[in-house]
Amino acid sequence: MPRFHKGVPPPINRNPLVVRLVELMNEQAVDTIDLCKAAGVSLTSIHAWRTKSNPNITNLEAVLNVLGYTLAIVRREDV
Repeated sequence: MPRFHKGVPPPINRNPLVVRLVELMNEQAVDTIDLCKAAGVSLTSIHAWRTKSNPNITNLEAVLNVLGYTLAIVRREDV
């Protein structure tokens, strides 16, 4: 698995959470292997999120926390 130092390829998975996660990773030019180690999430998992599966909430929040973000539930304005 290659190290993505500056620019994780865009996700094939169009889940908006995965798309935003990849955007944040690219904005911060994060090294994917270092991110995985810090979050306690496998590199295989993040690759799978980009291509075929969706993250579980615990792992997604762990990765977001390392990037300085949190996962939150907010009321939709159009409801």
